[in-house]
Amino acid sequence: MIACINGIFEDLENYAGSVFNRAFEYGDGIFETIIARNNTICFWQDHFERLLGGMKALYFNISPSFTADYLQNIIFEVAHKNNFSNYFRIKISVWRETGGLYTPQNNHYNWLVRVFPATEKHNIMKEKAVFFEDIRLVASSISPYKTLNALPYILAGIYKQQQQADEVILLSHNDFIAETLASNIFWIKNNVIYYPSLTCGGKKGILQTQIIKRAKELKIEMQEGEFLKNDILEAEAVFTSNVAGIESIKKIENTHYQTEHSYITEFRKLINFA
Repeated sequence: MIACINGIFEDLENYAGSVFNRAFEYGDGIFETIIARNNTICFWQDHFERLLGGMKALYFNISPSFTADYLQNIIFEVAHKNNFSNYFRIKISVWRETGGLYTPQNNHYNWLVRVFPATEKHNIMKEKAVFFEDIRLVASSISPYKTLNALPYILAGIYKQQQQADEVILLSHNDFIAETLASNIFWIKNNVIYYPSLTCGGKKGILQTQIIKRAKELKIEMQEGEFLKNDILEAEAVFTSNVAGIESIKKIENTHYQTEHSYITEFRKLINFA
């Protein structure tokens, strides 16, 4: 695989990164996952702004040359070198330069762009979701971003496997619904769409932002807030969103939901723009 590391194209099979880097030692970094369709990077400006926001939250000294246009050109060049053009997944990783213990020696950073095959989702429904209670999310200045410390999600993923579920719902430290394993979550009741606030510790979703914008355009009532389990268990329909698509949930624990709704159908169009 050809990747771009700090602006230099490398064959990762021949690249020996230091095991002493701060990403490995401390999880001192951030990443962004993106989808490209038909030679278009989906919602690129939103992704870049979230990446930049996370870098600022981690106190990186951001180079003026690290721009949206520059990075977008790098992505397409990496894709070309790996023979991807139509539909692929992109991962951008950024981590602080080596040096120091908990206190780093400087706030300069390394960055890496990789591309991977992607397949369209044919299943747009998840049969069963469960609540994950063991590890709780806590809101902070870095919680909306995808940091390299993903242990709560890894353990939630293991729990999902143990429960033979298709999805897992993470909670905040004060019992509010936060998000799912790799998606934002919404639910519909009496034609109102509800979704968790970032104060619950979840991620700032790219497709979530597009859904909120589209709902405002359609004058669909939405309520953002801090909601407990019973709030979602009393819903009529539940769906999740991430850059790969929108999926409805058929059952949470022992509660069943309708899996089709006009709102969900409308929001799925946001993914098929390219």
